[in-house]
Amino acid sequence: MKSTIILPLLPAVLATPLSPPLTCTFGTYRCTTPNTGIEICNISNQWELVGPCPAGTECTNLPQNGFTLPFCTTKKTTVTKRNGRPGQSPGETCATPGKYDCFGPYAIQVCNVQGVLEFVGNCPAKSHCEYLGGLPFCVESV
Repeated sequence: MKSTIILPLLPAVLATPLSPPLTCTFGTYRCTTPNTGIEICNISNQWELVGPCPAGTECTNLPQNGFTLPFCTTKKTTVTKRNGRPGQSPGETCATPGKYDCFGPYAIQVCNVQGVLEFVGNCPAKSHCEYLGGLPFCVESV
């Protein structure tokens, strides 16, 4: 009498060696999740921390020479709108990075590199924002 032995076949996955999946391309950069630092893809195709962003900053992807690269930038601050006063308010878009403007009569704002108005600071007590030579200055109120 013949006896037949049936052996279960192992899945083909177990027969072939497993290689770790490529998680990134060597030399590329990205922001960490959450945006608290910058990572680089190392020679083993694994993300490695380059460093944390300094206090008060966050990682933001910005265009640079035809590429998008992560930079630690100042965190956006929430500033109360002007309540109908003329001009733009911090957080709104602007066209000229580096241009300073009065934010109402008692503060100064600047257009940052991302094209967004950023609050710089309030004028000291007993002073107001005024343009001198086309630039905003806090000057003494009389």
